[in-house]
Amino acid sequence: MKKITIIILLLVSFTNYAQSVSLTKSAIFKDSKKHSTLLFSLEDDNGGLVTIRSYIGGLIPKLKGYYIQYFDANLKLIKETDYEVDDNHIKNAFIKDNKLHIIEYNHDKKADKIIFNAVSANLKDLKFSKKEILSFSEDNLQKYFGVILFPFFINNLSQLDGDHMGEVVMSSTNQYFVINFDFNNKDKETHKIFVFNTNFEKVYEQLIQKDIKDKYFDYNSIDVDDIDGTVYFLGKSFENNSRRSKKKGKANYHFELFKVDADGQKNISFKHADKFISSLELIKTDNRLACVGFYGEKDQGRYNGVSLFNLDPENLQMKNEKFTPFSEEFMTDKYGNKEGKKDRKKKKGLHNIDFKGVYMMASGDIIINAEEFYWTTHTSMSANGGMTTYTIYHFDDIMSIRLDKEGNLKWARNINKAQTGFSNSSFTSIPVGETSYFFINCSDKIKKLSADRIAFRQTKAKKSNLYMLSINAEGHIDFEKLIDDKDSKVYYKVNNGNANINNQTVILTGKRKKKTRILKIKI
Repeated sequence: MKKITIIILLLVSFTNYAQSVSLTKSAIFKDSKKHSTLLFSLEDDNGGLVTIRSYIGGLIPKLKGYYIQYFDANLKLIKETDYEVDDNHIKNAFIKDNKLHIIEYNHDKKADKIIFNAVSANLKDLKFSKKEILSFSEDNLQKYFGVILFPFFINNLSQLDGDHMGEVVMSSTNQYFVINFDFNNKDKETHKIFVFNTNFEKVYEQLIQKDIKDKYFDYNSIDVDDIDGTVYFLGKSFENNSRRSKKKGKANYHFELFKVDADGQKNISFKHADKFISSLELIKTDNRLACVGFYGEKDQGRYNGVSLFNLDPENLQMKNEKFTPFSEEFMTDKYGNKEGKKDRKKKKGLHNIDFKGVYMMASGDIIINAEEFYWTTHTSMSANGGMTTYTIYHFDDIMSIRLDKEGNLKWARNINKAQTGFSNSSFTSIPVGETSYFFINCSDKIKKLSADRIAFRQTKAKKSNLYMLSINAEGHIDFEKLIDDKDSKVYYKVNNGNANINNQTVILTGKRKKKTRILKIKI
């Protein structure tokens, strides 16, 4: 009777899905290069779609260019171009006034300059024109950063932090964008930000500096306000001239949040001595500013719950902070009931959690989606005695958590899966209304676990089925197969899908060797 009930519920669920999800596929076309990655999917006011895919080539694989394609609302191809590159690459893009606008980084070796260009084209002809919006030469490096590092862009990349060529972040509805440079000048943590409107007019620039050695500061997150271009900048400062996560049993770091605009900047620091947080994600809406992350009770590498800090977006004062442990339901999802208790106790928390998305709902609730990601290294011996070392990348369980405005846990769910490699692993997610949706590749053979749980299994890329999972407002999980591998000539790369939240669509690339197809999923 229980099995019959489950089947009936799933059939009802599938019927609901069929009413709420539409799939639109492009024709299959053939790329000149085998390996491409979807970077941007941009929708115009008429439902048309621009996709920008990078591709690599050469004996030593490197970025060679971008496939830029413009489709109508039915994914019929209108125009395409092959945007070849050398010392330039695309940092971000948006559509405005029926034009595609690209923000491009370029290293001009002849002039010894770093240049940011606005590259624009009408959608229907994709004929591009360039305009320089920002450049750095040896002379203005000292003006902007107070140090002379040139020509560090060519031969001294150790002088620069993670995104040394400028991170470009758009505001939520593309009214502004910020270019964020992270420099290491040895004695001070140094960032320079430049804010532009989407007419490519510079609104302001500001230097963010801390009197701390660069190695003791970790940049976490940045956001730019859609109303006036104010930038919020979040980082983690280690204390006592040490990168140790704790000292004498207490957290040896604090977080610092900066608010930066044309008139200057202000900042606030905060920490909790007995909670250990690896990093925080910043999320900003019209009247809300929050920082969210996972925390550990004993160590920052083993997570026991979720932390939320609500701050006033005007004066940065802390409004409230909340540390919420993972729920019993969440832990049962992951480990099961009786047989899982020993495993829970042994591990003393979760680890290898990778942020995939943080979303603020219309109600003020926050959704956090993450994945269990790690890698293992193996050594094997050949028949002639030679040794080979290789690395396997693991994309395991999906974790989704919903908090209310104050940080109280509404639900936390763990979806069991085990995948390796990059071709058909991981997931793309999007929140719509009160429901979170996840798109994954998996086998038809779904494994049954104890405590009425299931686990999604990996299969070969060419035999991948595209599934949609959902978690509703009450935390209930449903799933449905959207595309069967027997009905598809390609598999869909969910590890680099694009979620367009404003349009409630997900764009995926279908691949099989050089065969390519674009899929639009409308919720």
